[in-house]
Amino acid sequence: MPIAITEGDAQMKCPICGNGMEQGFLQTAGQRVAWMKRIHKVFLRPKTGEIMLENNTFKAVSFTAHICKLCKKIVVDYSDKEVQEG
Repeated sequence: MPIAITEGDAQMKCPICGNGMEQGFLQTAGQRVAWMKRIHKVFLRPKTGEIMLENNTFKAVSFTAHICKLCKKIVVDYSDKEVQEG
């Protein structure tokens, strides 16, 4: 994956569109899955700037993902999900 260095920070570029990617955390709580800017308790609704990827207590959660075992990176595709943005 291309990396662009800016002011001492490495910013990952999206391998699909080339835009800069934002660093955060993929966090779970039961059957809730959310991308967050910082680690904190997963709530029912996402905070500003966060994305609730799955919020279902009655079924298993899965995402399409691609892994590079050499780089130890995983890219998760959530284009087929109905997400809630905060």
